[in-house]
Amino acid sequence: MQKTLMVLNGSPPSEELLRWQVEESDHVIAVDGGWHALRHANLLPDAVIGDFDSFQERDCVEKDFPGVLLYHAENQDNTDFEKACDWLACNIQTQYLTILGGLGNRSDHFLSNLFNSIKADTSWILSFDDDREWIRRITPLTPLVLSGRKGATISILPLVECHGVHSRGLCWEIKDGCFSPAGSFSQSNLCETDEVKIECKQGTLLALVPKGL
Repeated sequence: MQKTLMVLNGSPPSEELLRWQVEESDHVIAVDGGWHALRHANLLPDAVIGDFDSFQERDCVEKDFPGVLLYHAENQDNTDFEKACDWLACNIQTQYLTILGGLGNRSDHFLSNLFNSIKADTSWILSFDDDREWIRRITPLTPLVLSGRKGATISILPLVECHGVHSRGLCWEIKDGCFSPAGSFSQSNLCETDEVKIECKQGTLLALVPKGL
């Protein structure tokens, strides 16, 4: 049940959320400029991965923090998030992948992070987290079981064409649904019970749950 935290260079999380996620994780990866959010909180990752265009501290890190692995990947055909996921798949056995700093900031980065999550290992329980909302990827191998959120708003959006979408515990239940970006999806549904389950037989979904509402 290994847990990995990736800190990207998007809108930085609050220090409280960052510290909590670091404490809950077995491995912490700074993706390029995600290093800055960790150091601002006086925290260290296990590795820094990326093309280092937003990370200019390489020499200092090699000198002052020799235990931090630096993996410089120059390939400009892939985003730093893709590079980090590829490195993770080859080097660390993980079941849970939580991403901070993947939402907000530049819209093109935010959207590419969501689209690139399709390519990541479909057995990972992958989620994006920040102080405003939580986004969980759903694949045929990783159904969502959400506990203790009765009354919460939840939207279920497809990244690709999805078949066999099924829910339990929602106000407007989904029965063997077919979702697609150009077709049907479920926006602003409600958790009607304290345990909600959402699954799909084919494709990749995102479940978006606002915080503090």
